[in-house]
Amino acid sequence: MSSKEQTAKPSMADPKVVRGLFEMAAEEVLFRLASVSSGKMTADRARDMDDALAKHLARALMGENPEFAPAHNWSGWPCARSLASVDEEFFSQLFGADLSEPDNPRILMVQAATVFYRAIYRVIRREIVLEGATQQSVRRAMAQVVDKYALAAMPAAQRAA
Repeated sequence: MSSKEQTAKPSMADPKVVRGLFEMAAEEVLFRLASVSSGKMTADRARDMDDALAKHLARALMGENPEFAPAHNWSGWPCARSLASVDEEFFSQLFGADLSEPDNPRILMVQAATVFYRAIYRVIRREIVLEGATQQSVRRAMAQVVDKYALAAMPAAQRAA
């Protein structure tokens, strides 16, 4: 293995890397929901951790996390806009209908990451009250949200691959 291969960073243009980030974030949300429900964590602490999660995810998708190589011509505004468009109705309920380009695209990216984790909360809450709900049915529902957002976070050329 060459030294270049040894030092290569995971790329935000790699579908497995992007999906892995969203999957990890969804698992954190599930863990916090269970922790709050069982009294092991306060709702305020979970909210603070959710905000930190949105910022962490946004940094990676913006190409600002040194652990990841950015997706050329995609990390930043194009990715943020794509994520915000996944569920524009839910996004506009939380942040207003204006999805125009802000001076700082990180703001839109953090908002889109927030919509993602709130969508995970929404689907978990919806699934756990269904008759016959199981861990597998909850995880399948979470995976659908993860897939939708991970796909939106991928450059168009990678989506077709």
